[in-house]
Amino acid sequence: MSSENPPTLFLEQLLGGRDHARAHPIAGQMANFAYLVGCRTSGECLVVDPSWDPSGLVRIAERHQMRVTGCVATHTHPDHVGGSWMGLQIPGLRQLAAEIEGPIHVHAEEAATLRSWPEIDAARVVEHQDGDAIEIGAQRIELLHTPGHTPGGMCLLVADHVITGDVLFVGACGRVDLPGADPSAMFESLRRLGRLPGETVVLPGHDYGTAPRSTIAHELSRNPTMQAESAEEWCRMMGGIGF
Repeated sequence: MSSENPPTLFLEQLLGGRDHARAHPIAGQMANFAYLVGCRTSGECLVVDPSWDPSGLVRIAERHQMRVTGCVATHTHPDHVGGSWMGLQIPGLRQLAAEIEGPIHVHAEEAATLRSWPEIDAARVVEHQDGDAIEIGAQRIELLHTPGHTPGGMCLLVADHVITGDVLFVGACGRVDLPGADPSAMFESLRRLGRLPGETVVLPGHDYGTAPRSTIAHELSRNPTMQAESAEEWCRMMGGIGF
């Protein structure tokens, strides 16, 4: 991973309730980040986690003279990809799929969820495994399987950035007490992220910390969820979850 980002890289961090979905009554409270990632040369980009206001995300891309040609789900919880949640119907992939063409990238462990939605053509759902890459123009996105919050959670390595979904936040990590979560797997996923170069910029799935982004080095030094030396110690720190 180089210390400088390629000039072709297009990368936008967009906060629900502020940069898009401003009229949605819940988006601002949930503080989800969506991302646009692509290649300036080709003018193509992907939406990462297109919840709350998918059409607004497409319009933002267009204002940057970029065209959305697909999307990536870090995981399939409704606040990241849309769907039914606590009595709400959250806009997301269903609406985006009707507006754009192109593939929907997701880890194989969670592909069945998206294929079960009648609004989405199952043939558009592209299953991925750890280490797969997505090429968009001259830009390469490497996919890391990082389970723990969900079975098919993925992080995206993009030049000197890592989009971490609900695995790693600034100063914290994702929940491991929800259905499908695995505390021991989360510990290993955090350890894996901790082995990335220290200067790697952390781009989380929620604006829950003291800043919208961080670095791996900063999280290793300040984030208690990355400092446990064993899975047992980590689970004790998380209140005994996993025992």
